Amino acid sequence: REKNFIFSVFLFFLIYIVFDLVWTPTYSHFLEKYNIVFMLTPNDTIMKQPLYLQISLAVILSPLLETLVTQEWLYKLLTMASRLKKKKFMIAIIGGLVFGSLHFYSLSYMVYHFFIGFLYMSAFIIKIDKEPYWTVVVLHGLINLLVILT
Repeated sequence: REKNFIFSVFLFFLIYIVFDLVWTPTYSHFLEKYNIVFMLTPNDTIMKQPLYLQISLAVILSPLLETLVTQEWLYKLLTMASRLKKKKFMIAIIGGLVFGSLHFYSLSYMVYHFFIGFLYMSAFIIKIDKEPYWTVVVLHGLINLLVILT
């Protein structure tokens, strides 16, 4: 069971790495000059804090709260609707839209986080019978830690 959990997190983390390897050059080559900025990004706020505070907020607190709201509660809410109950792909898309909209710093940041939110909700759905909350929390924390360290 523990090996399955670690394997799942690792697999979804690899999917994120592949996505990020495609997104980064695409963004810097095509989208950066057309980006619409709405407010200061975490790079301008959280990332300027001491490392212990960055880790506390981005690696621990944010994954715990965001997973609770944008995967756990949202999944439960969406599966209450009889039209959506069996449409897992649609639930993952809605999860991505909600997660992306919560990261309202710039248009490209929202698009990026739509895909990340889609990944998180997909992981949640796939692991629904085996600790989906903790799978997504750990995955989210690892991704945020990677961002902080790079």
